[in-house]
Amino acid sequence: SVQQYGHEHWVYFEDDWEVSNRLKFNIGIHFSGFKASQEWYPSIQPRFSSRYMLTENSSIKASYSSMTQFLHLLTNPTIGLPTDLWVPVTDRVAPEYSNQFALGYAQTLEKGIQFSVEAYYKDMRNLIAYKEGVSFFGSDEDWQNKITVGNGNSYGLELLVEKKMGKTSGWIGYTLSWSNRQFDSLNFGNPYPYIYDRRHDIGLAITHKFNEKVDIGLVWVFGSGYATTLAQQTYLGVNSLSIGPNTPYEPIEHIEARNDYRMPAYHRLDIGVNLHKKKEKWESTWSFGLYNAYSRQNAFYLFFEEGDNGTRTLNQLSLFPILPSVSYSFKF
Repeated sequence: SVQQYGHEHWVYFEDDWEVSNRLKFNIGIHFSGFKASQEWYPSIQPRFSSRYMLTENSSIKASYSSMTQFLHLLTNPTIGLPTDLWVPVTDRVAPEYSNQFALGYAQTLEKGIQFSVEAYYKDMRNLIAYKEGVSFFGSDEDWQNKITVGNGNSYGLELLVEKKMGKTSGWIGYTLSWSNRQFDSLNFGNPYPYIYDRRHDIGLAITHKFNEKVDIGLVWVFGSGYATTLAQQTYLGVNSLSIGPNTPYEPIEHIEARNDYRMPAYHRLDIGVNLHKKKEKWESTWSFGLYNAYSRQNAFYLFFEEGDNGTRTLNQLSLFPILPSVSYSFKF
């Protein structure tokens, strides 16, 4: 591995501006810079947000932010063990740049229930990815020689309903989103779904307080499957430039499109019960929990398994079935 050093500097200014009782602005600017070897990357990042009260219980908001990131995320481009690698900006690899726009609406309903909806769009430039046929494994070559540079975007809609008052409180949220990447040297230059593109995402959290001694909580999450790349066909061929009479044949995968397959959906239920005991000078809590209460076999990663007759079966590795837990805390 190659040791790399860098220095980051930043300063931030912001101001809240109340135009009237209904209209408020927050304006800020972020100055930052990163020095990698002999290369200096300065950045000016303006930020802006506003809120306008339509009524006492409803408002609209809008925001814009420009951001620079001095770390890049490299992900494994094919099925197999997930390998996320964070790499820094160098004198050969410039930072990531993005612009994000958002527009939202919020309203407080009866009985302390709050509703909000927000649409967003984000464009990203100077993203990096492994070149075609290259991955984290199999070579000691410098990662900077394995990458290509491209762009991306993400956009979607977020819905949230919250209840903060009463014995029963909680929230439910739903996100509909898209995240895409485009590299001239990947996928024939065509845009493709990002590996962490997740079309549907649902979260539900509920807490019920029976009395001062007992409360129960549950959290349920659901997400449609991440994108990954699968070979449509596998055939025997020669993956070598030096072909001779003793050159062995080996399986060669034919891939038509990048990230054109979806992993199984992810969902999980966690349940917790707390038993409280409070005295004048001390208090204690017993907590009992179930992680993945219905033992959903969520796919951690996918892999092919070769059969005796030459067939290949797509399998998944799952982690963490139902896991009970217990803890005790004492405060005085």
